[in-house]
Amino acid sequence: PKVIGKSLAKAKTAIKKAHCKVGKISHKASTAKKKGKVIGQTPKAGKKLKNGAKVNVTVGTGPKKKKK
Repeated sequence: PKVIGKSLAKAKTAIKKAHCKVGKISHKASTAKKKGKVIGQTPKAGKKLKNGAKVNVTVGTGPKKKKK
């Protein structure tokens, strides 16, 4: 399922509705607008998956804080 742009909670729901499992959840710096949203997934949306396949997601953490 396509989960990029969704909140983590909505992404988890979409993955489960597609009869898949949530795999590894990682976090990466992103724009402020994408903070808390899924910014990456593997496998990519549109790929045929077997029931129970794992979908890994990357969630945006917002911009990196600059050190003073």
